[in-house]
Order: sequence, then C-alpha cells, then structure tokens
Amino acid sequence: MKDPIFQRLLQLHPKFSDLSLGRINQLLKKIRFNEKKLPKVIHIAGTNGKGSTASILKSIINQHGYSTHLYTTPHLVDFNERIQLNSKNISNKKLLEYLRYCEKKNNRNLITFFEITTAAAFKAFQDHEADFLILEVGLGGRFDATNILKLPKLAAITPISLDHQDFLGNSLNKIAFEKLGILNKRSVNFINRQKPSVMKFIHSELNRRKLKAEFFGDDWSIRSNNYQSNSIKIDLSQLSLQGKHQKINAGLAIHLAKNILKNKFNVNKTQKALTLCQWPGRMQPIISGLFFQKLKSFKDITLDGFHNIDGMNTLIKNLPLNRKILICSFLNNKKYSQMLAKLSQHFQKIIVVQMNEENSITKEDLPINLKLIFCPSLESSLKKINQYSNIKTSIFFGGSLYFIGEFLKLNQSK
Repeated sequence: MKDPIFQRLLQLHPKFSDLSLGRINQLLKKIRFNEKKLPKVIHIAGTNGKGSTASILKSIINQHGYSTHLYTTPHLVDFNERIQLNSKNISNKKLLEYLRYCEKKNNRNLITFFEITTAAAFKAFQDHEADFLILEVGLGGRFDATNILKLPKLAAITPISLDHQDFLGNSLNKIAFEKLGILNKRSVNFINRQKPSVMKFIHSELNRRKLKAEFFGDDWSIRSNNYQSNSIKIDLSQLSLQGKHQKINAGLAIHLAKNILKNKFNVNKTQKALTLCQWPGRMQPIISGLFFQKLKSFKDITLDGFHNIDGMNTLIKNLPLNRKILICSFLNNKKYSQMLAKLSQHFQKIIVVQMNEENSITKEDLPINLKLIFCPSLESSLKKINQYSNIKTSIFFGGSLYFIGEFLKLNQSK
C-alpha cells in the first residue's frame, strides 16, 4: 500500500537506535490504550525463529477453535502483514484509520516509526476481540516498544545469536541480556534451545532476578522427529515448514500451546495444525510465479531469509548434495563478507544482487578474493541464472528479508 503517511511517520525520529519505552508510553496514554482490553498475551523474543514459532503457535491455537491476533516484524511485501486481526492481515482501510489516529494524537512529537506503528497495532488489538495475542518483539526486548505491557503473560525466548550488534551489544551475553528483558515476575517463561554458553548465562541471569522458566532439554525435547514432554509425544515429520531447525521452533510452539490450552490441548488437532502452518520466506519452496515460469531449467527453487550467521549455518545444514546456485543480497551493515566466504564453499555459483533498498550491498562492496557474479537488480539476474543452471540444479534465493520481500513481490507480478 502506497500512502504518504508512511513517509511522514518515518520522518518523526531520524535516530533509529534510540531504544526507549518513554515515547510509546506517552503516546499510548494519549490514544487511551487500555491493556486490560487485550487478549491473553504470548510475547516472543530471540534472534532466530520468532516468526516461525509465532506462525506455528497461531496454527495450533486456531486448530483448537480459538481466535488469535498476531503482531510480527518486518513485513515482506505489504505492511499489513505485521498486524493480523483474527488471523487475517489488517485491511488497508483499518490500517490507515489507526495510523492516522496515532499520527494526530502524537502531534509530530519525537517517536520512532516502529513505536508509532506498534501503538497503532495495540489500539487495533484492543478494539477487536480475540482469545490470544501473539506478540513478536521488533528489536532486542528490554526497550522494545512491545515490552510496554504490564499484565501477566507468557514469555518465550527463541535461539539467540549475534545480530543487530550496533543496538544490542557485541557479545552473546549482552544480546541475551536485552532479549531476557521481556521476562518479569508476572510472566510465565519458556526458553528454547540455545548455545551452551548462552544457556549458562540465561540460567545465571534468571537466578539473579529470581525468575523461573521451563527449558528445552529439561521440560521438553525433540527426539527422532518427535516433540516429547512427560507422557505427550507428537510427530513432527509432517510439519509444513521446511528445515530441521523448524522442528526446534515447532517444539517451543507446541510446549507454549500445551501450557496455554491446558486440559483443552489435543494431540490430533496439534498434529493437523503442523501440516497447515505457513511462514513465507523461510526455506519456502517456490512452485509458481514469474521466476518459476522464466527460469528455463532447474531441479527446484527455494527462498530463505537467512539474514545472519546462524541463519546462514542453518541453511547450509539443510542443503541438498546436488549442484546448487545461490542468488543473494544483504544490507551493507551485516557480516556479508564472512557469509559469502562460507557460502562459496557450498554453492557452485553465487550471484549477488543489488536490492532496491538504500542500505543494500553494491558491486563495490563485494570481496575481491571471491568468485562472485554481480547483477544490478533481481530481475536482471534471470539471464545469469539460466546461463548456469540445468535440470540437476537447485536454485536458492536468500539473504536479507528485504531481498525476500523483493523476490516475493516480483514473483507475484505478471
């Protein structure tokens, strides 16, 4: 949706890294936000797997007959994707209504784009009934705009890795400290699988804060394609989201659902929900659209938003053994040189594309010691891909989520 309000809101706070709860707190008072009118909240923070966990959890809850609102970030194609009311993207009409209302009440005061759009989302969630609100953190946790809520909630931490170091700190412990900021004495807490050093820090931090939590490995586990907790065992082999890592995300989602639904939790309904969940841009098979039509010869096409080192390592673990080509793009503040060096060991050809995004990697950014092919746009890469692929080639598009959104938008065009 193209509307001048988005440009106006982006101008309200040029300093993106100024994380704070003060501004959104003031705006929520002006719009008469009442947290007591929200559905029961499930708050999800972490580096990787937040969106996937949220989508799987939503599918399970919906399959049990309960309604859900969902808040995620970033969007891939349309901003409306960020705000789901009763599992459907908010309409353009309602979105503009809430954005304009918050813009008017804010009265051009200093506020970030994420803060004012989160305020609009909270107002929409307040005004529309649902049984549960699944709330994904935007950046970090402690000072993220979603962390303004005070009432009891369920809080979950997905796998933590290095990302957004400019804002969150340059060590895993510093980043984990920020993510753990969503936990409090009124929340029921769940910690998914972590690197051993991160898990050690989390235990010490929770002990320091006198908080309790349930942990992957202690309270639930994933073994031989199954989620297991006490006497409950659920087969994950039919999970619709591709990749071994998604079973870890599914385990957390199932454990959350089990604690949310309690005696209403049904294994058969959960099994069915696993086959129905959708989360675009994460190991997503592409079986139709512009690229499927214009690429002449290939075995399969996959789209994956691996936007940090751990995401890249997860992609590598899931690669097939046959010939592979990667078409990718990154923001210029990411560790793209390090990622491209490692990816070069696993792909026969790598085509780097410049995105239609001001912070996109450019030809001048490419490491000179790697054999990379550069294309000035995604559409112009089609000719190069056809030059290097055959019926035995798996084609992967991936990297920045901005690039994933650009791919999906172009793929939908005629």
